[in-house]
Amino acid sequence: MLLYEFEGKILFKNCGINVPESQFITAHEELDSSPSTALRVRMTDGVVLKAQTLSGKRAQSGGIIKVDSQQAVSTSLKELFGKTINGEKVEKVLVEEIVEYEKEYYLSFSYDTSTRGPIMTFGEGGTGVEEKRAQSYPVDILKGFETPQDFPKELVDVANKLWQVFTKYDCELAEINPLVIGKASTSLSQYSLSESSSRSDAKVYALDAKVILDDDADFRREVKFPERNLFGRPPTEAEIEARKIDEGDHRGTAGSVYWDLDGDIAVIAAGGGGSIVNMDALLAYGGRPANYTEHSGNPPREKLKKLTKIVLSKPGLKGCWFVGGTANFTDIYETLMGFVEGLREIKPKPIYPIVIRRGGPRDKEAFEMLKEVGKKEGFDFHIYGRETPMTSTAKIMVDLAYGK
Repeated sequence: MLLYEFEGKILFKNCGINVPESQFITAHEELDSSPSTALRVRMTDGVVLKAQTLSGKRAQSGGIIKVDSQQAVSTSLKELFGKTINGEKVEKVLVEEIVEYEKEYYLSFSYDTSTRGPIMTFGEGGTGVEEKRAQSYPVDILKGFETPQDFPKELVDVANKLWQVFTKYDCELAEINPLVIGKASTSLSQYSLSESSSRSDAKVYALDAKVILDDDADFRREVKFPERNLFGRPPTEAEIEARKIDEGDHRGTAGSVYWDLDGDIAVIAAGGGGSIVNMDALLAYGGRPANYTEHSGNPPREKLKKLTKIVLSKPGLKGCWFVGGTANFTDIYETLMGFVEGLREIKPKPIYPIVIRRGGPRDKEAFEMLKEVGKKEGFDFHIYGRETPMTSTAKIMVDLAYGK
C-alpha cells in the first residue's frame, strides 16, 4: 500500500523524525475564524499547501502552492480542491509551515533484488532526483543498519530513525525527499499530525514522505490506514467484493487481485506473470480492458463462479477474454465450469464474443463441455488450446469485439 504524504509523516513522527508543523484539511472543510476550522499553522514565513495525491510530480502539476497570507490560503485551497492531478481528484491538502534550509538530501530504505536484502540509498535531494547521483549501501538484515563511514554525521540520527520506520512498519519503501538541514529550529505546536510525539531542537527535517507498506504484513501492523488501490481512489464496490472471494478459503486464489479499468473487454486471466503478458498483448492490439484480475493455484469452481459474476456484471462490455497458459496442476475443467456457472447467472445481453485460451489437466473435457454449452445456450464461444499461443488470442479478441 502506497501511503499519502501525511500518512507517511505520521509514521515518521512516531519514530522521532522531525516534520514541519502542519494541518490536514479535506475538501469538505472550509477555513474560517472559528476555533475548530481556523488555520492553526503559523504564518511566520508563509505556508505551503500540498495536494495529497499518490502520484508523483505534484509541483509540476500545480499541486504545491506557497502563500503568505490567510486570505491567500483560502483562495489557494479552493484552487487545489478543483484540480485533478495525474488522474487523481484532489480531496485532501496538507498545510505546512515553510522551513528555510540550505541543503537538501535524498534518503531511503528499500529492497534490492540483486542483494536480496534491504539497501539504504543516499544522495542529493529535490526534484529530478532520478537523474542525480546517489549511492546505495546494502544492509545486513541480521545485524541491522550501520551508518557508512562517509555518511554525514548530522544525518546519522535521522537515518537510524528511518530504518526504524522501515522495519517497525514492514515497509517496502521508506523515503525522505527532500531531507533538509534547516536554518533555524521551530517548536512543534499541539496541532501537528501526532499530538503524542514532539520534536527536539534538531534542525534536520523530513519535508516529504513516500512510504509503501507490505500488504502481507498488515495483520501485525498496529497502525492502520484506509484501504485504497494503486489508482489513488477508494476501491470500487466490485473491487471490494472480488477480494472477499479468497477470505477464509485458501484453495487457490481468485479475486485477491482485481482492479476496475475504463475499457469494455472483460478479462479473466490465469497466473501472475502470464496475466501481465496477456494484458500487454491486449493493449498492443488496441484492446480496452474493463478490468485486471487473475486466478491461480487451482481454485475451486465456486470461486471462479463468484469472480465471473463480478467481472461480467460491468455494463457496456463488448467481449470477454478467459486466458491463461498451460497449467500443471490447475483443473481446467473445474475452473471453466465455474466460469460457465457464473456466465449462466449473468446471461449477458446482447450476446458478445467470448474468447477462451487455456491448457492443462482435463482441458479436452473442458472444451467439449464448452462446445455443448455454447451450442445449447447460445453463448458465442471461441475456444483455443495449448497449440495456440495465448497472446495471439488477444488479437482475435480485439477483432471480434470491435468488428475488425
